[in-house]
Order: sequence, then C-alpha cells, then structure tokens
Amino acid sequence: MEIAELREAHHRVLAQEIVAAEDVPPFDNSGMDGYAVRSEDVARVPIELRLVGEVKAGQAAAGELGHGEAIRIMTGGKVPLGADAVVQIEWTESVDGTSVRVLNSVPSGHNIRRAGEDIRRGQKVFGKGSELRAAELGVLASLGKKTVEVYRVPHVAVLGTGNELVDIDQPLTPGKIRNSNSYALLALLRETNVLSVDLGVAADDRSDLREKILRGLESDVLVTTGGASVGSYDLVQEVLREIGAEIKFWKVNIKPGMPLLFGLYIGKPVFGLPGNPVSTFVTFIRFVRPALRKMMGACSPEKGITLHARLEHEIKKSDRKRHFLRAVLDSNGRDLMVRTTGSQTSNVLTSLVKANCLMIIPEQVDFLKKGDFVEVELL
Repeated sequence: MEIAELREAHHRVLAQEIVAAEDVPPFDNSGMDGYAVRSEDVARVPIELRLVGEVKAGQAAAGELGHGEAIRIMTGGKVPLGADAVVQIEWTESVDGTSVRVLNSVPSGHNIRRAGEDIRRGQKVFGKGSELRAAELGVLASLGKKTVEVYRVPHVAVLGTGNELVDIDQPLTPGKIRNSNSYALLALLRETNVLSVDLGVAADDRSDLREKILRGLESDVLVTTGGASVGSYDLVQEVLREIGAEIKFWKVNIKPGMPLLFGLYIGKPVFGLPGNPVSTFVTFIRFVRPALRKMMGACSPEKGITLHARLEHEIKKSDRKRHFLRAVLDSNGRDLMVRTTGSQTSNVLTSLVKANCLMIIPEQVDFLKKGDFVEVELL
C-alpha cells in the first residue's frame, strides 16, 4: 500500500475506507438563479416583494429574510436564514430595481439543495477495493481529500519467446514473423493500469530463456508468450522447473488458449501464455487480468461487462471445450444481437479488431440455433 496524491490516483484502488468528515453540500444552497423567498409569501400570486439584497455563489446573506422580502440569489449561493424556497428568475419580473414581482407560487424547499443531500457527515462513502474513476475522484475532492491510501500497482514483465520472432523494425527474412504479441500485451497491461517492462524476445535456447526469465522475475509478475505447448522447442515449462518454479497447472479446457501455463516462483505469479495472437489475448483477458486486479486490491477481479444476446446465426462445435468467439454485439431496436467476426482460428488477429465482445459457448453445448440466447463479454 502507498499514499497517492488525488491528482495521480485515477484508476487506482483504495486501500482505506473513506468516511465523510463533513456534509456535501455543506449548507443549503440555491439550485437556480432566482430569488430566495418565504413560500408563504408567494402562496397568492402575482405578488410584489421588496428586494433587500443579493447573494452570489461563495457569499452568504448578512441577516435573516423577513416577511414580504426577497433576496436575489445565484446558483450555488447560500440560502439566507428565513428563506425556504427559491423562485427561478423566469417566474419573476423586475419592478424598478427595488422590488420583484413573483408570478408563480412555489412550495417550501423549491429549488433548494439541502446540506448533506449528497453525502452526510459520518457516512461511509467508499470501502476498500473501490476503483477511483473520474466520478470517485470528484467525490473525494468534494470531501477535501488531497491524498488517499491505495494499493501498490504491480510491475509486470513481458517476454516473447521463439526463434521465429523479430521486432517490428527488423526485416522479415524467410521463416520469420513479427513480434505482435508483446505489443498487444503491453497495451493490455496499460489498460489494466499496471506498470510493465518489455524484455524483448528469448530464443528457443535454454541459456537465453533462463537469463531472460530470471530477469523478468525481478518484477512482481512474469508473462511469457509462446513456448508453452508440446513442441520440441517449447522450453518455457522446462526452464521454469529448472530454476525452481512450482507449476500449478498447464492446459485449460478452453478454445482458443488451451496450452496456458501458470506457476509460482518464490510467491511470484508466472503466466505462460500460448503463442498464437488470439490465444494470447483471450488468456490475458480471462486469467492474467483478473489476477492482476486481485493483486491491486480491486473488489471485483472481473473487468468485462457480461450480457446476453440473441444469435444471428447457428453455431456448431465438436469438442467439449469452453469457446470464446470473437463477435460483434449490436441491436435490432428490440433485442441485443450477436454474430461472429468470421474466422475463429487463433492466428487471425484482425478478427479481434472487428470484435467488440467475446461470445462464450459453454463446454457442454455443441449446437446453438439462430435466435438462441448466448452470453457475451464486452471487450
């Protein structure tokens, strides 16, 4: 945990409970530009009231409002003693600058924002684990909180693996592909509001892989891509075991993303993500991000919003895996509708560009017809 200046606390997670030390707003104030009056004085209209002053925002009237009197008041101005309503200026007429004619009756409390209407002194405003969005920061500012106690942001190291990978500014010689996964992961980490370091690419070589993995484990979390499957050069799991990491699981019953690895090294999480770009993306969303949010103290590890929508076409699958399909959520004016973005092979990264959600098909389901409801998670 650490102390953060309020200006620097956007998207951080509270590590303390916030209890209001004062009312918000701190006093009864006007919700409109108009005239502070006694409601009993304007029960019969039209009526002329004597003007006895003006209250601007940030000011207070000197005395108490008497019967048959009115005080001009601006939005946010402190309601004078004796007044119990504010008549908006549109319902009045000026009379030679010394009086005002009120044209509409108003009840007690009209256009008055009461002290403590938003927040009461002693009220619990936020609990531990609350995420500080712009709205939360505004509330904290209204309570005079210059600093807040927040959970520390994890440092995450990202390592690509594979002899076939070259960086984006290197030439594509025969057999090579560009390292897109690291760039996508680093962007996802920024969206998760954690700190990251790019370790580049490790070759399919034990010595190089070991050196870069150990360097990555200087961070709080290590995320690798590729090298976690069953090929002859998929060495990530072997090297992790060699350095003393405890492999908690390898392979999950999902598509895409089955060859996911998770382990711990001296208590530090290690995620070995599959190398195919869409598999990398999906396993980050479903496994890495919830873990990072938990480490950050968030009340809810899940970030995505889950909805249900009607299928625009039938879906068949032949395995007993949970499928996460790249899809487009839309509306026909009556129902939410969803359709896939086309090819669902795990190397087609552009299918994610077209998607605004993941369609979730449970393990036991092998056929869905057009019009069936399915679960979708917004991206």
